[in-house]
Amino acid sequence: MTYYTFPVDTPRAGRTRVTSVSLRAETLEAIRARAGKQGVSSYIEEAVQRQLQREAIDEYIATAEAEHGPVDPTEVAARAERIRAHHAAHRGDPAPADAA
Repeated sequence: MTYYTFPVDTPRAGRTRVTSVSLRAETLEAIRARAGKQGVSSYIEEAVQRQLQREAIDEYIATAEAEHGPVDPTEVAARAERIRAHHAAHRGDPAPADAA
């Protein structure tokens, strides 16, 4: 594992605190290769924020399903298709062959 302390000299909105995390060496190398000028700290911050959003959405869905019952996968697929068609229409893409 690689021990890494986030630098405080990277300007970002909001308060920051210095902390340290342990990452496998390969993980840190991959992050550094992808982060570029963005920097490792910013890359990890954004990744953690996305994970927190996913978990909040999962909690929201679990609460809604507990209150209203499970989501119908057929309805989800139909709504997703309507959203895709809507976005395609606003981008000027041709409508899917099966859209009616």
